[in-house]
Amino acid sequence: MFENIKSLRPHFHSLREVQNNVSLDIKLPLTWRYDEIVKPYRTITLKVQDKNDKFNLVSLIANATQEGYDVVFACANEVFKYNIEEEEKQKLFNQKVKELQELFKKESLDRLKEINLTDNYGQEDTPSLGDIEQGDGEGQDGDTEPQEPDDKRNKRNK
Repeated sequence: MFENIKSLRPHFHSLREVQNNVSLDIKLPLTWRYDEIVKPYRTITLKVQDKNDKFNLVSLIANATQEGYDVVFACANEVFKYNIEEEEKQKLFNQKVKELQELFKKESLDRLKEINLTDNYGQEDTPSLGDIEQGDGEGQDGDTEPQEPDDKRNKRNK
């Protein structure tokens, strides 16, 4: 039980048994979402105990059985995981916006038009702006003579 409670810190408020039910009370920041996360847990009843200008005190209530305890802790962990990830995404988004702002200050309009943030999303070989600026060592430095197809070259060498 200690490890379950420890995993919920600093949001853990209390754990109670009331009338054959277990009630896991957690303090959630006002910006955190929880309704849609709790909804699929059909054995849990959600009750907002208190709302103030800093947090929502929310109770996750289930039957006071081993399964009930397991379910309220699993649900709480899912709420935390989802919201912490959303906060990290928001921080990353803000960081990327700052990077783009700096890029827009430094680069020419033509260079900025070359940037596409969505076309090659997820591909490993997507060139970055740094690749465009520095080049890849190919192109004008290589052989400028037109190349023959391999078929013709192989026939000549025989």
